[in-house]
Amino acid sequence: MQPKDWTHLLFTIWLASSSGNGCGIAVDRALAVNLDTKSFPEKLESLTPQFTPESHVSVRQNTGNSQYLNESLQIEAQPREFLAFSPILIEQLLHKPQRDKAERIEGLRWQLREGKQLITEDLDSFQDLKLRVSEKPVPEFKPIGNLQARFGYYHTSNLFSSDLAPIEDGLIFYGLRLASVYFPLGSQTFLHGSVDGNLVRYVEQSIYNYNRIKFDLSVYQQLSPRMHGRIGWSNQQLFYANNSDRQSPTSGERFLGENSLWLSLGRRDPLTPQLILNSFYEFKLNFAEPNSRSRMINSGRVSLNYYLQQPLQVGLNYQLNLSDFTQRQRNDYSHQLFGNLIYQVSDYSSINLQSGLRLGGSTDKNINFDGWFFSINYNWRLGQF
Repeated sequence: MQPKDWTHLLFTIWLASSSGNGCGIAVDRALAVNLDTKSFPEKLESLTPQFTPESHVSVRQNTGNSQYLNESLQIEAQPREFLAFSPILIEQLLHKPQRDKAERIEGLRWQLREGKQLITEDLDSFQDLKLRVSEKPVPEFKPIGNLQARFGYYHTSNLFSSDLAPIEDGLIFYGLRLASVYFPLGSQTFLHGSVDGNLVRYVEQSIYNYNRIKFDLSVYQQLSPRMHGRIGWSNQQLFYANNSDRQSPTSGERFLGENSLWLSLGRRDPLTPQLILNSFYEFKLNFAEPNSRSRMINSGRVSLNYYLQQPLQVGLNYQLNLSDFTQRQRNDYSHQLFGNLIYQVSDYSSINLQSGLRLGGSTDKNINFDGWFFSINYNWRLGQF
């Protein structure tokens, strides 16, 4: 990583945390073996395939040269950022710490009783000795958020979703994420926020390197032990990165600003103690600048996850995306079928592998989503605060 890239990234995160209220957490990790017994599932981030570049610049070929037309600066996902299931059992989130504390206290009491009995047996001459024990509560550290780091590589056979000249290439992306805890608003309602900063670098098409900053704020509602809902707002800004090529876009120039309002519903059904079926639906309304990118998006995802052992799970996923552009005549659709493998390296880090196919098209004849993709992501928590 170049020093100037770290400078851009740290400045982006500093700017985000000083200008917005998005701050956040990742939910504590545990395995979801059986929801009927209310066992706490693994942390939210492990179930969400991590940041896959949400945006690419679509290029039209004209007499062999790439031209920067307004219509060409399209943000075509390869694939779109995968939908998050958010299988959080709020009851466990709230009560597990208290149960752990009660168990520790009971253990201490048992040790004290055993010690008291030994003293009585061995020290008969001290019958009048009275052992008084006062329990002093130990203050527990309760973080309000944490800082995470991400690094990944993404490769696809159709980088720019082009029907004219598909380009195979890869992207390297790395960044930081500041996330809040789930602040309770009620017995089953929680507030969550985060801010992300990422640097995205193409392997071959470096002229299109860009930086991304994104804010998220959402309200989580536990509807039942197996179902949840979310409503939220997000804002993302994409900027061209520094390039020495004179023909490249101006460094630091923003080429997309987007506000989104979204609503999601998720369900998690255990088929066996190790096999879990997840289903998810999301409706998103995007208000973009340029407004030619404004659209309504309906997305659905079904995933079958199998827990091989405590740190390892594999999954088979299908996702459907339907986009209806609101400021022009254009409709997109895409199908994604992919497998994924998640390995929990430690309580603070995980590796996520994904590979599959994407098929789809658009009423814009220059757009074609067909292609294969592969990605690897490494995530680790740097600290809590």
